[in-house]
Amino acid sequence: MKDKNKVIKKIINCLNANDYDEARKIIERDLKRTGSDEEYYFYLALITENLETKRELYSKAIEIKQDFLDAYINRGLVNNELQDYDASLKDYDKAIELDAKCALAYNNRGYTKYKQKNYEGALKDYNKAILLNPKFRMALDNKAQLFSEVCLEDDKDFSEKYYLSLGIQDVNSGNLIDAMHSLDEVLNYNKNSDLAYLYKGIAYHSLGKTDEAYENYTAAIDINKNLTDAYYNRGQLIAANNPKEALDDFVKAAALDNKFIDAYYAIAAIQKNLGQYKEALKNLDKVIELEPQAVNAKALKKLILTKYL
Repeated sequence: MKDKNKVIKKIINCLNANDYDEARKIIERDLKRTGSDEEYYFYLALITENLETKRELYSKAIEIKQDFLDAYINRGLVNNELQDYDASLKDYDKAIELDAKCALAYNNRGYTKYKQKNYEGALKDYNKAILLNPKFRMALDNKAQLFSEVCLEDDKDFSEKYYLSLGIQDVNSGNLIDAMHSLDEVLNYNKNSDLAYLYKGIAYHSLGKTDEAYENYTAAIDINKNLTDAYYNRGQLIAANNPKEALDDFVKAAALDNKFIDAYYAIAAIQKNLGQYKEALKNLDKVIELEPQAVNAKALKKLILTKYL
């Protein structure tokens, strides 16, 4: 496996340098020996110029490995270039079946629909790709090109969904100030967006702004009483200074999701500090039932049994 990865890295370096002759040598000499048959055909297809031959090679790779996502996407591109649009759509449909969160597959399928003059279908796929990856430049450019050429009405909720997706991505990647701007845009479109308040709470929480985080978690809960993460996050925020209120939040989170291991552990930790040892043991047992290798839960259980009971 290690040798194969080194070989594939060499091939990719050659492709980036447009050195197809050297790439072919490595594929024939090294990848054929260290890699699988489907990988051999896949990389051979990458360096092949003739479109029909290229399609045949991707098809061979797929025949061997029927869930080869990248091979379906690449064969879809080839079929598009060959103007075999129906075959291209089938490839992208299969790619999406294999990975429903593959933004590239939606973007490419949208482009094929655009080539077929199915502009509504193209817009729908571009929007899906953008919502999956709001910084996906190719999909954003394709959508802009479509609007420049065709008079279409966008999904009325797209802007709200787009800024929410962008805000969540920025929160998850640590771009908290940018995230805040995007989430505020969401609230301009929909003042009752529970997820916008939740992720604003997460952003403020990460920035150490506890009052603002608490306010936003609470706003999310006021809108959606079943928002598990808002209860859990608010509980974490206040656990040190207000353990009883935090306990209520953790209990609510566990009630909403009876497999929420972290919530059960948080409940047990507070109960231990409050002297509720038997109740704490019940929740630790629940953690261990859900996750038999839960080291922290086992350690806390042992501490309670040996020191307090």
